[in-house]
Amino acid sequence: MLVFVISVLVTGFLYLFKLESDIHFAEGLEWLHGSITFVCLTFNIILLPRIFPAAMDPVSWTYKKYILLNFAHLGLIWAACTLIEKPLFCPDLSWFMVASHVGSQVALKGIIPIAFTTLFLKAHLLQQNLQEAIITNQELQKIQVLKKDAPKADNQITLYSDTSESLSFNLPDLLFVEADDNYSTVIWKESDGVKKKLLRVNLKNVESQLNNSFALRCHRSYIVNVNAISAISGNTNGYKLRINGTDFSIPVSRPKGKEVMEKISQLRNMMELS
Repeated sequence: MLVFVISVLVTGFLYLFKLESDIHFAEGLEWLHGSITFVCLTFNIILLPRIFPAAMDPVSWTYKKYILLNFAHLGLIWAACTLIEKPLFCPDLSWFMVASHVGSQVALKGIIPIAFTTLFLKAHLLQQNLQEAIITNQELQKIQVLKKDAPKADNQITLYSDTSESLSFNLPDLLFVEADDNYSTVIWKESDGVKKKLLRVNLKNVESQLNNSFALRCHRSYIVNVNAISAISGNTNGYKLRINGTDFSIPVSRPKGKEVMEKISQLRNMMELS
């Protein structure tokens, strides 16, 4: 539906706004360029994700990838229009002249549909993230209720640094770990308050030492204890996790958003069964 709407908009723009030129290119056949737009976008948006599901998964996209995708849309439309228009409508003109004209049309009139699509996708992503955040917060509320009746677990763990330093604490008391290059700051909670300790060890090493399914790498710079999450908020940039009993707010990278949601749901199921 989105591809169809964009193609209609492009066709309308081509009819309403025409570049001044001494040479007429496919005069009156703006509908043809709209049809080419529809075919090209269908290939890029619908078929390519099925051929390359991992590479085209929107969850792993960044703004850089999104910009490259839009350039791919414009490039494919430009190439298709040039290949059709040159032999059918402008056989006497050079390929360079036809390609230049079509390129200016595609560049100038592709900006508005791209802006429209960007706003639509951002609004859709925001709505989706907010809905998932609401559902996950309901799960977290159930977990908080179940925690009141659950006995406190005792699972002592020791983290070793690249030096002779080490840190021992009760794993359920872990809040999160924050990385800073080759150093990691461990934040945990004890009866007398929140504690933190800086260790010379990278986050990947810490992750392997924790070796716990609920100590989750939610961001390239953070490991969070799913048990310590009190609430979650969502926007177009992803999610943020509020840590129980603190003012800390931990970012979640887009690829990890779904995994965090699933872990929270798993934790709730485990606590109900125990």
